[in-house]
Amino acid sequence: MGERIVIVVVAIVATLLQVLLAPHIAIGYAVPNFMAMFCLVVAIVRSDIVGPVLPFVMGLLFDLLSGGPVGGMAFSLTAICALGSWFFQRANNDTLFMALVVLVVSVLLIDMLYGGLFLMFGYAAGVLEAFVYRVLPCFIYDAVLAIVLYLIVTRFLSKQAPYTSEIRHLQ
Repeated sequence: MGERIVIVVVAIVATLLQVLLAPHIAIGYAVPNFMAMFCLVVAIVRSDIVGPVLPFVMGLLFDLLSGGPVGGMAFSLTAICALGSWFFQRANNDTLFMALVVLVVSVLLIDMLYGGLFLMFGYAAGVLEAFVYRVLPCFIYDAVLAIVLYLIVTRFLSKQAPYTSEIRHLQ
């Protein structure tokens, strides 16, 4: 129960950071997406707690707050968080390196999928222009911040049970 409270509190903080801080720390066209980063970190660290509900709700809030196509980020977050969580569990490798690889690839997929949905819903830009000037800078910015967030959040949400690599050494 305590972990769910931590998740709700940090989700509120991520939403506040998205609304109050993200527009002011934008670098060029790259605006950080704190809500997506938080959802990905929770999907990798503790997918057993929230499932697809947290990414959908946070994505819908992002859509309503950002003025983008409603449902675009909700779909992107729900699909990619589920995919990232599934892959991390199936990889059977709970090392820091594997978690960071899944996290960074998931951030790239979210940014690409959301950018593709933006183009499909009428964003006036070419595919290459949208990728170079929007998706790539947002990906780099989000990936760096997601790694930092992952290292912080794992301290509060990590499972107390032994890791699978520790279990393999015991056998």
